[in-house]
Amino acid sequence: MTAEEAKRNHFGVIAVEMNMVDQSNVDRAVVVQARIFEKANVNMPIGEILIEMGVLTPDQRDEILQMQKEIDGAGDGAEATGKTPKKKRPDGAPQKMPAPLEIRIAKDKLTATVYLKIAPPITTLEVKDVKIMLHNMGILHGIADEKEVEALLAGELGVNEEWAIASGTPPVPDAPPQIEYHFDTDPMKIGTLTEDGLMDWKNRGQLPQVKEGALLAEKIPGPKGKEGMDIYGKQIPVPKAREYRFRCGKGARRSEDGMQVHASLSGMPKLSPSGELAVMPTLHIQGDISLETGHVEFDGHIEVEGTIEKDYRVKGGSLRAKEIQEAEIDIDGDVFAENGIFGATIRCNGNLKAGHIKSTDIIATGDIAVEREIIESFIEANGRCLINDGTIIASTISAKMGIITMDIGTEAARPSELTVGIDRQLEREADAIKAEIQGLKTEQEKLTERVDGLNDHSDEINTHLGEVAQEQDRYMVQRRRLQKKIKDVGLKQGKETLQKLKNTLQELKSKQSALDTEVARLMEEDDTVKLEIADTEKTVAEILADIGELNERLDKINEAQKTSTGLAIVKIAGTVFSGTKVTGPHAKTVLQEDFKRLSIAETDNPDQDGARRWRFELAPFR
Repeated sequence: MTAEEAKRNHFGVIAVEMNMVDQSNVDRAVVVQARIFEKANVNMPIGEILIEMGVLTPDQRDEILQMQKEIDGAGDGAEATGKTPKKKRPDGAPQKMPAPLEIRIAKDKLTATVYLKIAPPITTLEVKDVKIMLHNMGILHGIADEKEVEALLAGELGVNEEWAIASGTPPVPDAPPQIEYHFDTDPMKIGTLTEDGLMDWKNRGQLPQVKEGALLAEKIPGPKGKEGMDIYGKQIPVPKAREYRFRCGKGARRSEDGMQVHASLSGMPKLSPSGELAVMPTLHIQGDISLETGHVEFDGHIEVEGTIEKDYRVKGGSLRAKEIQEAEIDIDGDVFAENGIFGATIRCNGNLKAGHIKSTDIIATGDIAVEREIIESFIEANGRCLINDGTIIASTISAKMGIITMDIGTEAARPSELTVGIDRQLEREADAIKAEIQGLKTEQEKLTERVDGLNDHSDEINTHLGEVAQEQDRYMVQRRRLQKKIKDVGLKQGKETLQKLKNTLQELKSKQSALDTEVARLMEEDDTVKLEIADTEKTVAEILADIGELNERLDKINEAQKTSTGLAIVKIAGTVFSGTKVTGPHAKTVLQEDFKRLSIAETDNPDQDGARRWRFELAPFR
């Protein structure tokens, strides 16, 4: 921007700040000004154009020009502390402006705050002076109106309290897209809760089926965001919205523009808890899973017309059967057993729905809904546990999102233990990681001790090696002396004496050779020890890296436990018998008597004495 363009722009900003024209009029005038320059090569003042447009009077133009002159002539020495340069008063006498207020700029440049440094009223400043101070700091946008500034100077807005004298316009981000699914994403839904908290079981749910090429889901873009403007008049771009990208599994494909997902094969569409779209082929079994079928493992939906019999294993994407008896079930999605489940072990990464459950161990990441009763079973659910018209008898149940049932217990059965509001699966995963970390730390300590022992052994080897080297040197010196003596004496000595000298020389050679062998052995042993040290230290480093990764996973689990809160509540529409134990994230209780139509909820609301503590509160069922 040239100096002339900046000047013209400054005129428009001041005109808007003085509430003489709207920003839209200034924008139109700038366009007209550009066209005039393009056609006639004439820089027509923006003020004259605004007058021609009929939105500004000549007197207003002159007032704006006077303000612009005062601002442009105020000098560069103005500071954010409110110190303004000397200027002429109407009487012509130069006076030094005091610094009765301080202006502070927020880091995001969206707010300028001011507070009075002396007791009001401030008589040394006028509204115009404050605006000059702001303009000298480059603040052009969102300045408070004159009446508010007058009230500030008069002390009507408080003393020693920060007050926003200029406010920018924050940008508005793009709205996230709406995701529309073209199939029932919860085909084996738990049912519909009635007003009294019970379940309408008439809605059994139908399995959706799609043909190859069918539209599964599409993104519908949300409204576009808007740019903002900071207090300096600088535009703030629209924040880049996080792009939602469809996750596609087997049997699903994204369109080229990423806006739609279609089926790439015929089968049952599925939306996983993690948001992945897939189409699963369906395996129909007309009768039972028994000797005729053997174990069943199928990467899709398994539809069993009969019973899954005792000791058979079923693994697949989702499962619907008439009945499950003492079988081992491992399913990535939903499980539905119309008549019920007896004596089975089930892992279900979705919802589970059954007529009744007896003597069964179940771990489910979704809801568990039972039409009649749960008897002598161990159940964990990350969702709700819902029993429509039946009873929980002698069972241990953990449901993160609460339990709703008709009855709990009988006069003769052992009491049930219920846990609500706690994610047992995350707890178990955290405990497993902690145990793994502890095992790795124990192994690391043993290996570190091993390294220390190997280093000590290496030091001993090198100490012995030094001693042997010294002995080598001593024998070498003796050999040289003896060789010289034999050479010097020669035939002067008798043969017998010469032979003795040669024998001694041979003994020295033998000893030196033995020492050489010992040195080679020690060096080889030291190399082996150092290689073992290096390998052990590498293993220690790998263990430390594994511990670091496990700690990161543990931190994520701990964070998930903090942010993903459960619902610590048990609702009984019928009777709950004494002895029933209820545990929540912060409190425990054991019922000392029988109750009818009861709601048990964990709360930290003040009690009758005004004390605030976690406890289970008993209230009428609703």
